[in-house]
Amino acid sequence: MLGSLGVTHARVRASVVRMMGLGVEEPQGDVSLTGRAQDVIDRARREASIRDEREVGTDHILLALVHARDGAATRILLGLDVDPADVRAALGRG
Repeated sequence: MLGSLGVTHARVRASVVRMMGLGVEEPQGDVSLTGRAQDVIDRARREASIRDEREVGTDHILLALVHARDGAATRILLGLDVDPADVRAALGRG
């Protein structure tokens, strides 16, 4: 779906590395979710529930990510000249 908007894995990865740096350390012990990450998971669950879908899929997670207008996912998409509204529309959730 994102490919139709010109978004590729390589372009997103390059954007993430530019924004966040290249992670090289493996996490040790329990990995906890940040508050923002938990908010995205909760939003993805709501996206699925609204549509009477029992399982949360990648489309629900993507919708939750672009819902946060000040989040990293939105900044990355905008940096790739993709309007988050176009992502919602492409998923039929515009």
